[in-house]
Amino acid sequence: MSELSPASEPAHAQRTPWWQWPHVLSLEVPVVAVLWQEALAQAHGIRLTPLLNVGLGLACWVIYLLDRTLETLAVTSSAGMDVSGLFYHRHRRVLLLGVIPLVMLLLGWMALYVIPEGVLWQAVSLALLVALYLASWSTQGSRVSRDVFISCAGLGGIMLISRMPITSGTKFTLSVFVLGVMALSFLRQLDIRMGNVLPKEMTAALLFAMGCTTSTRFFAMPETITEPVLECVLLTLLFACNLRGITCREAGLKEDGKHSPLVLGTLLFTLAVLWGIELGMVEHTLQGPARVALGAVVLHALVHGARRRFSVDAYRVLADLALIVPLPLAWMR
Repeated sequence: MSELSPASEPAHAQRTPWWQWPHVLSLEVPVVAVLWQEALAQAHGIRLTPLLNVGLGLACWVIYLLDRTLETLAVTSSAGMDVSGLFYHRHRRVLLLGVIPLVMLLLGWMALYVIPEGVLWQAVSLALLVALYLASWSTQGSRVSRDVFISCAGLGGIMLISRMPITSGTKFTLSVFVLGVMALSFLRQLDIRMGNVLPKEMTAALLFAMGCTTSTRFFAMPETITEPVLECVLLTLLFACNLRGITCREAGLKEDGKHSPLVLGTLLFTLAVLWGIELGMVEHTLQGPARVALGAVVLHALVHGARRRFSVDAYRVLADLALIVPLPLAWMR
């Protein structure tokens, strides 16, 4: 495939190929989330209702719509934007005043009348972390207004967590998460390089992994916390490889000092989980997700190794496909 389009050709003058529209509309994110949720349900022997998949897909979609739309608020000129950025810049009013509120209303209705209460409370907890994430990395504006928003969201979130019908250990863990994100947000306002403490890709990957495992974590009801933690870490590392690889390719980096160790670490961690399963130290239900993760990280490494042969858009599509092509491995016994 050809490399990037010439800079002299404006984005609005370029025709958008059909295979780029899922990325432009942020549809690849809910697709990956729903497919992974189904694969995890299969691995745990759980049957999820279709509306749980619809709810997860809509939640992921609206979060990414918000993230990409908020990034355009401080942009005064569309010069230099890619096709996706130009789309969100042009339609940000429609998205912020029309599409996003409608989707959130639909999600609110589903939360009240469709989603099981246990899943709902976990989703609410995750929504608090997502709100802090968007406030920390995506929103624009004055430091004072951002600090006020983060403080209100964080303290309100901790008060809400204290009232949730969940175990004291879960309350403590969620509260620590909220306080940690608040602390990192304030460090960012002090111009401390937060990206070195907790990169955006790793934070987004963690939240995405927690979202994909919410329903299975509730319905599987594991006896110990070890299994859900290992599963979440496994998915977090895998999704972080995807996001970091895409970031590097978009920046045109030939070599990245963080991506290669991340891929190697993910591979070693996945092999360690599989080895633990063989030795009987880890629950057998993790075998399917671990096999999928192993296939996905190998495919990602192959795609990234051949990145110079692909355009940025083609690389992004192939990197996302690497996450879902191995999913049938979760159905193997």
